[in-house]
Amino acid sequence: MASPPEAHNRNANDVRGAVYGQLLQVRDIHGGVTVNAAQAPPPVADVSLDPPRPATPVRGRAELLGTLHESMERGAPVPHVLTGPGGFGKTTVAAALAERARARGWTVFWVRPDAIVPSMLEVAVELGGSRQEAEQFKTAPRSAARWVWRHLDTAPRPWLLVIDNADQPELLDPENRPGEQRGWMRSSPGGFVLVTSRVDDPALWAPADVHRVGVLGGEDAATALADHAGLTDLPGGTGLAERLGGVPLALSLAGRILATHGILFPDADSLLERIDGDISELDQLAAPVTGTDGDERQQLSGVWDLSLRLVARKEPMSAPLLRILSVLGSNAVAVPLRRLPLPELADGTLSDLDEVRLVRAINALVVHGLVTVGRRTGETSLRLHPLVSESIRASLGRDSLPLLETAERLLRWRADRDSVLETGAYTVLHDVLSRIHGPGHPDSVRVNTRAQRALMISGLQEEAERNLRVIVDQSRDDLGEDHPESLRAQPALGDALRGLDRFEEAEEIFRTVLGKRRSVLGPTHPETLSSRHQVALMRGLRGDLATAEAEFRALWEEHPEPSREEDQGALQALENLSFVLMYKGEHDAAEEGFRRVGRARSRLLGRLHPRTVETGFNLARVAFERGDHRTAAEGFARTLETCEELLGEDHPLTSMTREWFEKARRLAEG
Repeated sequence: MASPPEAHNRNANDVRGAVYGQLLQVRDIHGGVTVNAAQAPPPVADVSLDPPRPATPVRGRAELLGTLHESMERGAPVPHVLTGPGGFGKTTVAAALAERARARGWTVFWVRPDAIVPSMLEVAVELGGSRQEAEQFKTAPRSAARWVWRHLDTAPRPWLLVIDNADQPELLDPENRPGEQRGWMRSSPGGFVLVTSRVDDPALWAPADVHRVGVLGGEDAATALADHAGLTDLPGGTGLAERLGGVPLALSLAGRILATHGILFPDADSLLERIDGDISELDQLAAPVTGTDGDERQQLSGVWDLSLRLVARKEPMSAPLLRILSVLGSNAVAVPLRRLPLPELADGTLSDLDEVRLVRAINALVVHGLVTVGRRTGETSLRLHPLVSESIRASLGRDSLPLLETAERLLRWRADRDSVLETGAYTVLHDVLSRIHGPGHPDSVRVNTRAQRALMISGLQEEAERNLRVIVDQSRDDLGEDHPESLRAQPALGDALRGLDRFEEAEEIFRTVLGKRRSVLGPTHPETLSSRHQVALMRGLRGDLATAEAEFRALWEEHPEPSREEDQGALQALENLSFVLMYKGEHDAAEEGFRRVGRARSRLLGRLHPRTVETGFNLARVAFERGDHRTAAEGFARTLETCEELLGEDHPLTSMTREWFEKARRLAEG
C-alpha cells in the first residue's frame, strides 16, 4: 500500500499533542534512532507568601482592626494603606488582620515589594495559573501584572493580599502613581488589598483609604510591654513604657530583654535605669536575645537609619536637617520655622540649601513620619517624636560636628526667645559633645554654660546655680582658671547668685572675673565691658545708685554714637541706666531711655522677642513710679497678654507682670 502523499512532507513518526517521559522515534527499519528528552518544567520561585504570626496579643489597635475587618468582609472598592514611621506597628496590624482572614477561611498572600514580580507570579500560580506562562512573564512586569490580577479577580475563594513595607512606592509601579492602580497595587472583586508603608502621602495613594498608625497609649503600651516580657503584671512597666514613648518596636525589644535577662534586670525599673541615659543600649542588649544584630528593621536605631536613607535618596538635604532638628527639638519640643533661617542654615554641609530645597526636605521628613507639622501661637512648628530624636542623636559622632556647629549657631541666633526649646537643646547638645570630646573639652563647657543660662531665663535659678558650681570647678581643673570658657562659666554662676538675691557673693565673682579679663583680654574687649556692666549692676542692686549711674552712663557712651543702638551690650547699659534714673525719680529721662531701647530691640530682634516685650513692662513700671496707676495697669495688661501667649503662663516674666498688674489695678480702682 502506497504511502499517502503528505507522508513525504513530514517526519514519518511525528507525534501530535503533549508528550510525557521519553519518546523513541523510528523513521524506518533502516534508519537511526533518536531519543528526545521532555522539556524540564520551569523552576519553582523560592518566595514565601506566608504571613508572620504575632507573638503576643495586639494591643491598642482594636478600632483600626475593626475598621479593616469590616471593609474586608464588606468588599472594598479601593485598597487600604497603613502608614507611619518604622517601628510603629504597621506590620503587626497587617499580621493581625491576616489571622482574622485565615480564621474566616480566606486565602492570605503576603508579599514584599523587593520581590514583587516573583511573589505575585507565584500568587497567580497558586490560584491555578500555568507555571510555564508565569515563567514567560518574568521579564515583562506590566504584562505580568495584568495576568496576575486576572487570576486574582476570578479566584474561587476570597483572599487577603498584604504588600508589606512598600517604603519605595515606585517598586509597585515604576511609571505611574501607585494609587492609579495600573501596577501591582489594585482593588479587586476577588479579595481585599492592604499595603503598609512609611510614606504617609495620601495624594500618592489616592483613592486608597489611608490609615495612620501611631504609638500606643499609656495603658496599652504598658500592657504590650508586659506581654513581651511574658508577664501578666510588670512592676514599673508604666514608667518604662512612657520612657520608650509607646513605640511598639521599643516595647517589644524591652520586653524580650526583661524576659531573657531576669537576673540582670529583675524589674522594669532596673532596665529603665540602664537605658535612661543612652537609648542605644536597648539595641545592644536586645541583639543577642532577638537575633536582630543584622536586621535593621528589628533594631530601634536601624528603623530610623533606614528611613533616613529612603528619604535622602530623593531629598539629600533631609538627612542633615533631621539631625539638626534632633538637637533643636529634643523631648518633643516644637521647633518654630523661624528658628530655621536660611542664612544660618545654608552653611557647611547645608551650603546648597535654598528656600525650595528646605521646603522639599521638610515635606520629605513629614511624609516619612519622622516629623510632624503643627501650629502654635499662630506660627508653624516642626516636632519629632522624642524616641526618634534621641535615637538620631545617639548616632551622631565626630563626622557630625559641622551639623552640631550649625545647631549651636541656630540657638545663638535670636537667642532667649524660646527658653524651653533652648534649655533642652543646649542640654542634649552638651550630652552629644561630651560623648564625642569629653565633658572637660572647651566646646562641652561652653555649651553646658549656655544650657544653665537658658535654665535661668526659665526661672530655674537654684538648679542652674548648683550645676554652674560643678561647671566652674571642672573648667578650672580641666582648662585652667584663665581659659576663656572658665571666665564665661564664672560670671554665669554670678548671674545665678544674683537671681537668688545673693548679691554679695555675685559681686565678688564679677569683680574677680573683671580683673582677670582686663589683664587677659584688655580693657576694651566686649567681655571686659560685660564684666564692668555686671559689677555696676550689683552696685545698683545694693543701693549705690550714684556709682551704678556713673558706670552705666560710661558704658553707654564708650560705644561710638552710630553703632550704640546696634549693640546689645550698649542697649543693656542704657536699659539699666534708665532703671537707675527711675529709682532716683527722674521719670522722663527713664521713660525716654526705655523707649529708645524698645525701638532698637524691635528693629534688631523683632517685636515679639522677649527682650522687646520687656520694654512694655519697663514703661508700665515708670508710669507706676510716677503714680499714674491707671496707665501702668493698662501697660501691664498689654504686656501680660503678650507674655501669656508667647512665653506661657508660668514663665518668670509672665508671673512678674501679672503681680504688677494686680498691684496697679487695685491702686487704680482706689
